[in-house]
Amino acid sequence: MESATEDRIEPSEESIRAALGKISASPRFASSERLCRFLRFAVEETLAGNTDKLKEIVLGAEVFGRKPDYDPRLDAVVRIEAVKMRARLKEYYEKEGRDDAVRINLPKGGYVPSFSLVRSEEPEDFPRPVRASRRAWITVAAAAVLLVAAGSSWLVRRSPPAPRVEVPSIAVLPFIDLSEAQNQEYFCDGMTEEIIDALTRVRGFHVAARSSSFAFKNKQQDIREIGRKLNVTAVLEGSVRRSGNRLRVTAQLNNVADGYHLWSETYEREMKDIFALQDEISRAIVNTLRVELGEAGGAPLVTATTGNLEAYNLYLQARYLHSKWRPEPMRQSVALFEQAIAQDASFAPAYAGLASSETWLGFFCARPRDVMEKAREAAQKALALDDQLAAAHVSLGDVKAVYDWDWEGARREYERALQMGGDDSRAHFSHAVLYLTPQGRIKAAIAEMQRAKDIDPLHIVINTYLGTLLYFDGRYDEAASQLRKTLEIAPDFAEADGMLFRVYLDQHRLQEARAALDRCHAITGQTTPDLQDAQLAAAEGRTETARRILAELEGSAARGYCSPVMLACTYATLGDRDATFRELDRALEERDGSLAYLQTFSQFAVLRGDARYSRLVRAIGLPER
Repeated sequence: MESATEDRIEPSEESIRAALGKISASPRFASSERLCRFLRFAVEETLAGNTDKLKEIVLGAEVFGRKPDYDPRLDAVVRIEAVKMRARLKEYYEKEGRDDAVRINLPKGGYVPSFSLVRSEEPEDFPRPVRASRRAWITVAAAAVLLVAAGSSWLVRRSPPAPRVEVPSIAVLPFIDLSEAQNQEYFCDGMTEEIIDALTRVRGFHVAARSSSFAFKNKQQDIREIGRKLNVTAVLEGSVRRSGNRLRVTAQLNNVADGYHLWSETYEREMKDIFALQDEISRAIVNTLRVELGEAGGAPLVTATTGNLEAYNLYLQARYLHSKWRPEPMRQSVALFEQAIAQDASFAPAYAGLASSETWLGFFCARPRDVMEKAREAAQKALALDDQLAAAHVSLGDVKAVYDWDWEGARREYERALQMGGDDSRAHFSHAVLYLTPQGRIKAAIAEMQRAKDIDPLHIVINTYLGTLLYFDGRYDEAASQLRKTLEIAPDFAEADGMLFRVYLDQHRLQEARAALDRCHAITGQTTPDLQDAQLAAAEGRTETARRILAELEGSAARGYCSPVMLACTYATLGDRDATFRELDRALEERDGSLAYLQTFSQFAVLRGDARYSRLVRAIGLPER
C-alpha cells in the first residue's frame, strides 16, 4: 500500500475536536498548560468562525493573561509561543501522532490553524467534512429543526457503512472530555464504564476489563498495539462534549488488524436520555461485530439504575474518586455516594459503591469500628434492592472476612459473586486476598489472583497483589520481578513500591529497600517518618530511631489512624515481644483487618509457640498452622 498523503479536504468538526483532545493529552503537550490553552483557543475560535479574534493583541490578553493595554511590539509572548507550538506539533506528528488521521497545524506567519485529513487508499472510511463556519452551523441547526419536526428525537451524523467483520473481542478506551470547561472527566469515565459493563453482559463476547482499558488513558498508542496488549480485535474510542443538559457523543469502532474504522456515529441528546444512549451505542457495537444476543436480544443492554439525574451525576463523581485508590479521594467518594443515596434512596449501585469505599477505608486508613458497620449496612441495603449486584456480595464478603472473621459467611458471599459473573476480577481478587490467604492457602490464592489478572491484565492493584502473594509464598525474586513490572505499567503507584520495600526488607537488601521507600514517599508526598521508616530503622539496627518513630506515631492523632498490626510488625522486628502482643491485643479489640494475616506476615513467625499467639489465632477463627 502506498504511504498516506495529505488531502486538502477538511475533516469533520468532531474529528478535529477528537484530534485536539489527543494532542492535548500527549506527553509533549500535557506538560505545558500554556501551549494546550493556546492550541485549544485557536482551534475553537476557528471552528466557531471567529478567526478575527486570532490576532496578537487578542491572544495576548485572552490566552496569556496580558493587560488590556498589551502591546505585542514590546512583548513577543504570542510570537514566541507560536514558534514553540509549531515545533511541538512537528515533533508530535513525527512520533506519537504519525498515524493520526486528522492533522492540526499552525501555519507560519499567522495564528489561524489549518486542518487536514490524511487519507489512505480507502478514503470512504472517513466521514465527509463539515466546514467550521458559523453560517454552516446555522444551516445544520435548521436541518435539525426539520428533523425534529419530522418526528426525530435526536440528531445523528453517520459515517458511510463499513463491511461487517467478525470480531469477537473489544476494548473500550476512556472517552475524551471535549467540554469547554474540561471538567467532565468523571462523566466520560463513567460513561465508558457503563458501556464496558453492558458489553460484558453479552454472552460469548470478550470485553477487556475496565482497569486494563483505562491503562491507556491520556496515552498515545497505536490501535494495533493496544489490541495486542489487551488481546482484542476491536477498539472503541469516543469523546463527550457536555454543555448543561446537552450531550454530544462521538463513538468510533476500529478494527485492530488494519486500524480501519468499522463504524462511527455522532449523537446529540439530552442528559435525560443518557441510559438510552449508552444502550444504543452498546447495541450498535454488538450489531457491527455480528455478535448474537441470544434469547434476550430484545432486552436493553443498559437499563436505568435511577430516574434521578442528580443522583446519577453524584454517583459517577463518586466512582471516579473511588478508582484513584488513595485515602482522601476515597473519603470524598463516601460523601458523594451518600449524597446520591439522599437524592434516590432506591439507588442500589450507590449503596454498593458506598459499601466498597467504606470497606477500603476500614482496612487501610480508618478505625474499623468507625466504618465497617456502615459498610455492612450499605451492602445489605444494596442487596435488598438488587440481589444480583456482584459488587455488593463482594463488599459484604469483605466485611465478614476481615471484620467479623466469619470465614464461612465470607466464602458464601464470594462464591455467590463468582457464580453471578465468572469474569468479575474484583470477586477473584477479594477471594484470593481476603479469604484464601488468611486460610493459609497461598498457592490457591496465587492461582485465583492469576485468574483476576487474566481478566484484567493491566490492573495495577491486581498486579501489585499478585506480587504480594508471591512474597507471602516466599518467592521473593518472583515477587520483586512482578512488582517491577507493575511499576512499568504505573510508575506512580505507591503501593507497588511499598510492597517492593517489604520484599527487599525481608531479604535484608537494605539499600534497595531504602530506594523503594524513598520512591514511595516521593509519590505520596510523605515528609515525616512513618511505620515503614521505623521498620527500616529496626532492620538496620537503629533501635532508638525506630522506637522514637513508633512513639510519635502512637501519640499523634493528627496523623490519623495507625494500624496496631503494623505497629506490632515493627515491635516484632525490634524483638520486643511484650510490645508486639500489646499491639496485637489492641488490634483484636479494634477488629483491625490486618490481624487476619497473623499467620502470614513473616515478622510474626518468632511468636509461634507462645500461648498468647495461639489465643489470638483462635480468636479470629482460624486453625493454627
